[in-house]
Amino acid sequence: MVAKGVAVGSPQSAFDTRSHELGAGAALTPMTAEEATWAGTMCAGIEPWLGYVYTPGELIDFFATAEPGASRFSLRVGGVLAGVVVVRITWLRGPYVHMLAVAPGFQGRGLGSLILGWIDVEARRCGERNVWIAVSESNVGARRLYERHGFTVVASLAGLVRDDRVELLMRKALVACVD
Repeated sequence: MVAKGVAVGSPQSAFDTRSHELGAGAALTPMTAEEATWAGTMCAGIEPWLGYVYTPGELIDFFATAEPGASRFSLRVGGVLAGVVVVRITWLRGPYVHMLAVAPGFQGRGLGSLILGWIDVEARRCGERNVWIAVSESNVGARRLYERHGFTVVASLAGLVRDDRVELLMRKALVACVD
C-alpha cells in the first residue's frame, strides 16, 4: 500500500491520516473540522493548556490547520470523542508526540497508554530510533504515564512556552545506543 506516494514502512505511512484501531473499543480517526472545534474547546479547559491561558480559538486553529508531517487524530471510544493526538514524523530520528490529551470523563481508563503503545509499534515498524514528547514539569500525572512507557527526561526547557513554566523534553530510545 502506498499513501500519498510514500512507501509502506516509511515514517509517513506509519502515521498517515487514516483510521487506526487501538483495541478496547478505541480508535484514532483523522480529525475533522468539527472535531477540531471540540478538541480545541476541550483542551482549553484542562491542564496544562488552561494554565498557559490558551484560548479555545487558538487551540481550534492549531487542530484545524493541516501541516505536512503532522498528523492530527481524534480518539474515539465506542464512537464517542474521547481525546486527541498530534504526531510529527521524523523529528530527531523519530516521531514527536506534539499533543496528547484525553477528555476528563475518559481519563484513567488506559487510553493514553493505548495511544503511546500504538505510536511505539508504528515507530519500531518503521525502524525509528526514538519517540519524543514534551511535558509540563507541573503535569505530574502525564510525566508518570510517559515514564511508565519508557520515556526519560533528556532536557529541561525553562521559559519555552511561558516564562514561569518549565517543559521537560522526554525521549524513548527504541534501539540500544552504543557509547
